Amino acid sequence: MEFKAVERKIGWHKDFDSSHFLALPYESKCLRIHGHTYNVDVEIWGELNENGMIFDFNHLSNLVKLLDHRILVSEEWVVDRGDGMIIVEKNGKRIELPEDEAVVLNKPNVTAEYIAEWFAERVAEKAGKNVRRIRVKIWEDPRSYAEITLEGFY
Repeated sequence: MEFKAVERKIGWHKDFDSSHFLALPYESKCLRIHGHTYNVDVEIWGELNENGMIFDFNHLSNLVKLLDHRILVSEEWVVDRGDGMIIVEKNGKRIELPEDEAVVLNKPNVTAEYIAEWFAERVAEKAGKNVRRIRVKIWEDPRSYAEITLEGFY
């Protein structure tokens, strides 16, 4: 029997520590600043590029380094920027942070769902035309995750 390659996929897993809080219309402990040891699982389907890779794992490592030991906030909560500082206002909080200690997500909230979406979009920005599908799963704890799948159309 002969076999031929019918699909190629890479997988990658890493953890990172970040803090955040949520904006919710109801009382929740998640309104307070808190942290997680997140785990991110990435799967990328595609063909080999000129370097013999579907996607460079270094791009994924760099994304995690960007998020690790930072506070994640929504861009909608940033009320001022300047002199290397950002000011965040939400849920009755006013927080002044050094810009390099925060990651401002272009999302309306900082849920696991939006973190997964943001991460997948950053992967897609680095993906070549050889990439067909990107799946990102963000685990907030050992029991809870959010997952998103992006498909490329050329």
